[in-house]
Amino acid sequence: MINVVALAGNTVADPTVRSTNSGKKVSTFRLAVNNPLNDKEVLFIDVDTWEKQAEFVEKHVKKGSLLSVVGRLKQDLWEKDGQKRSSISVVAEKLNFVNSGKKKNDSSESADEEEAQQPAPKASTKSFSKPAPKKAASDEDDEIPI
Repeated sequence: MINVVALAGNTVADPTVRSTNSGKKVSTFRLAVNNPLNDKEVLFIDVDTWEKQAEFVEKHVKKGSLLSVVGRLKQDLWEKDGQKRSSISVVAEKLNFVNSGKKKNDSSESADEEEAQQPAPKASTKSFSKPAPKKAASDEDDEIPI
């Protein structure tokens, strides 16, 4: 069985960080993920990170951070008021910041970095009017029919 999920979206709040009874650090944040087929449909997915990754999230991830997450789905089951309940979340295996494409107004950027962010020049769309040479009748006679 395969259990892999890949998501990209914005965090809707600052992450919460806690420690388990055994002392392991866990961070949890909610990711807003848009449906690529319907911009008005948004899914809110809870994401958990553990130990060193949780420490990274605690230091660097804030509300509005644009992240890509690769991980696995996890289902939690419990009972409340005699009714069975469940929730599905993602346990992150990989977490990356996504470049939003907005250019920073940072004076420390070098000319090389600015040049690298410029769009590539468009390819030439010129066509040539000189037609390709036609085959001579003698060239066609050399072909062997199949």
